[in-house]
Amino acid sequence: MPKFPLKLIPKACLLFLLFLSALWRNGFCDSSQAWFKNSATFTLSSKWSLKLSQETRNLDISYSNPYLKNVAGGFVYHFPRNFYFSTVYKRVHVEIQDIIYNENRFLLEAGWKTKVTKKLDFDIYFRTEIREFEEKFMEDHLRFRMRLRLKTMLSIGKLKLKPFVANETFGKTKIYTVQKNRLYIGTMIPLSEHVEFGISYMWLAARDAESIHILYSGFELKF
Repeated sequence: MPKFPLKLIPKACLLFLLFLSALWRNGFCDSSQAWFKNSATFTLSSKWSLKLSQETRNLDISYSNPYLKNVAGGFVYHFPRNFYFSTVYKRVHVEIQDIIYNENRFLLEAGWKTKVTKKLDFDIYFRTEIREFEEKFMEDHLRFRMRLRLKTMLSIGKLKLKPFVANETFGKTKIYTVQKNRLYIGTMIPLSEHVEFGISYMWLAARDAESIHILYSGFELKF
């Protein structure tokens, strides 16, 4: 059983509170949400891994008033030269005001990563989502996503950080243009060999809705 360095938790929580405070001071709470996502990746062999995740999205930055919950699981196949392909099933439940619906989502994703410099990494993925809704008022469709991300490493005393910046664009059938865009700025905080805590600010801009400021956080486990 790996030892969990409890002394790092207060520092991680302090960064979390400072980030939350900054959002409040800048007036983001008028159009803000808080999303919390946990994931676990299990290495099955040199080629295969299993990935599981659970996410809750809240209408308030205080992590209250949840409106969306999902669980997902799937397999990743690793090719040579840092290419991969994955298939994932995701179950989504949404309950906001008078709207309630359930969705079965099937994901096909291909990606690649590389080192730009000794401390700078780049990765990209392309994802196709087959969205099937159980309720008749929602129309089934395909959605396409592409994300570009840069990651680096930083140390503050004994605290290790993995800052990143990413941009993700969305499109779907019948629109054939950029439907929405997500900009991420944040960091992963390693807590042990197998556990990292992530926190980031996400700006979500969409063609048919107002922009939303999102506090995005969660734990990543890797075995």
